[in-house]
Amino acid sequence: MRRLKLLVLTAILATVGSDPSYVSAQEEKPLNVPPGFRVEGITGNLEWPTTFTFAPDGRVFIAEKAGRVKIWKDGVLYARPLIDIRDEVNNFVDRGLIGMALDPNFAQNGWIYLAYAWDAPGEAKDADGPRRGRVVRYTVEGDVARPESAHVVLDDHWSYTQNHSVGTLKFDREGKLWVSLGEGALSAMPGRLALKALSIDNLQGKVLRIDPLTGEGVPGNPFYDPRFPKRARSRVWAYGFRNPFRFALHPETQLPYVGDVGWNTYEMLMIATKGANFGWPCVEGSMDRPEFQSEPECRDVNIRTTTPKELSYPHAGNNASVTAGDFNTGDHFPAEMKGQFFWGDYSTQVINRTALDENGRFKETIPFGTRMGEPVDIQFGPDGALWYLSIYSGGLRRIVYQDLPLGALARTTKRNNPPVVILSPLDGETYLPGQRVELRGATSKAGRVEWRVTRYDGQRATPITTTFGLNTAFIMPNDMGDESFVEAVLTVADPKGGSSSAKVRVYPTHSDGYIRAWWLTNGFPYLTLDDDPLPGGEANFIPRPDDKTVWTIRSPSHNINLLNYVTPARKGMVYAFVWIASPEDRPGLLGMNSDDGLAAWLNGERIWFNKVSRFMPDDLRDIDLPPIQLKKGYNALLLKIDTNEGDWQFKARVLNPDGSIMRDVVPKLALPR
Repeated sequence: MRRLKLLVLTAILATVGSDPSYVSAQEEKPLNVPPGFRVEGITGNLEWPTTFTFAPDGRVFIAEKAGRVKIWKDGVLYARPLIDIRDEVNNFVDRGLIGMALDPNFAQNGWIYLAYAWDAPGEAKDADGPRRGRVVRYTVEGDVARPESAHVVLDDHWSYTQNHSVGTLKFDREGKLWVSLGEGALSAMPGRLALKALSIDNLQGKVLRIDPLTGEGVPGNPFYDPRFPKRARSRVWAYGFRNPFRFALHPETQLPYVGDVGWNTYEMLMIATKGANFGWPCVEGSMDRPEFQSEPECRDVNIRTTTPKELSYPHAGNNASVTAGDFNTGDHFPAEMKGQFFWGDYSTQVINRTALDENGRFKETIPFGTRMGEPVDIQFGPDGALWYLSIYSGGLRRIVYQDLPLGALARTTKRNNPPVVILSPLDGETYLPGQRVELRGATSKAGRVEWRVTRYDGQRATPITTTFGLNTAFIMPNDMGDESFVEAVLTVADPKGGSSSAKVRVYPTHSDGYIRAWWLTNGFPYLTLDDDPLPGGEANFIPRPDDKTVWTIRSPSHNINLLNYVTPARKGMVYAFVWIASPEDRPGLLGMNSDDGLAAWLNGERIWFNKVSRFMPDDLRDIDLPPIQLKKGYNALLLKIDTNEGDWQFKARVLNPDGSIMRDVVPKLALPR
């Protein structure tokens, strides 16, 4: 992933990939694929996407380098991420969230595996310095995988520098998990750290085959020791890699076909046979590295004694960075391409196809696509199309053949739905003291249904009520402070002793009046206050709780920092929506502010438009105070906030005409049922 480092640095220093002129330049050079093929854009509304995987129900999970996983399905990129672990992911240069795989029984157990460089508690966030590479399993329930469901499978791989951390995760037919790991040395000057790739007693520069439940090596591995299955050598399948960033498992032999990113001279594709040693750093491609041949570890390691590569191609004076892809096992592409291996190069922006002989060896490589963007993950989908991620210029795309029909993305109707859901209220809702809170639930599970409602004041918990049945209610306490909340837990206990539960938290209206819970849309890259991308227009926009293009968030601060929620977060804009429930018709002021452009609509009428960037104070002051007219009942408030590479914050509250806080209005996320 050395070339990824170069492009990331370029993006940081020169804003490549976030500069509209760069995007325009890409659009002026159309993607070049063979006649009869076309490239379809799936979604570009992503921030440095690194890998993706197909769920059996037709969803596509897309990982972003910083640590978010987004969901796409049926043409919609969901606003709420599947999971957000940016606080744990070290997103420094090459490092980040790089690998992802679903358990073979995902439809039943909901398990998703993520591979990333880890910022342990107490370590500097997204900083240089040694970091562990982790493989962690999370449990998906519906469209959410909560960080607290984490189960660590592997955490003893080290990236000692900013380069060559974790790589790809793949499951084989037997349910074993394969993992590729870089050697953790610097791209520019590998030094002696790179020699760790030659030792089977560490995980640097290896391809592993492990038990996904325990992280241990498995019988059949070339160096497996049943006495010590957790040792590195028990887990190693092949070694001597520099950065085996991407690989695919052959559909018949299940052997990894690995793309190993080279140093200064060659890129390499190899078949990782059992116990194979590919010789890095003593060997690169088809040559011995003179810088390392004098090292003791290289005494007997050279081009003649190591496992041959299937293909080594030279840089020829240009940047190059191989991206191993996938095997075409479907029927959507022309028959002569069946069984071929498709792979690309991140730096030269190409995708190639390679025909294999009857033994699975490389026979002939044919160019397939040019000007394809920067492919970092290439996979055939269940529909038979070739899907790929272009990390900067294109997001997720697929290549289809126009003369043959596509298959379905969904492979099963079964889905990992939660057996218990809370229909109302929505999590984060606000209530006035003395208001009645109606609780409504639903369950797909038979058994005793119980609500437990508890008040929390700091560490102090006080039960409010326990009732049975799917519907109940309670009265919001009168004496709650700003940091207090009420938690309602709905539990279904089945006759066999198992149970499932869901919870929701509701809050008192805050004394400062600021709205802390909002519906947020996805970010819209390269758009400003002058643009209206909403279906039906901004004046008519009303989000629905089942709309996947919006999600409800609650901020602990009166300043809503959109960088905590929305992607893409550079040179774009976003919408925030909330209902304002008023007991009567009345005039007032909308107290608000943002550090960049801000526009506002109340009940479909635009009441504010300001493109001026200004200071965003942390204290309780409002810069924008347009007059408003509330009607009795629910009032639709829509804010539009844009940014320009910096902080991305806003705040809002409803005031009386004299500037005092209007304390009997309530921000609500949904209309009453």
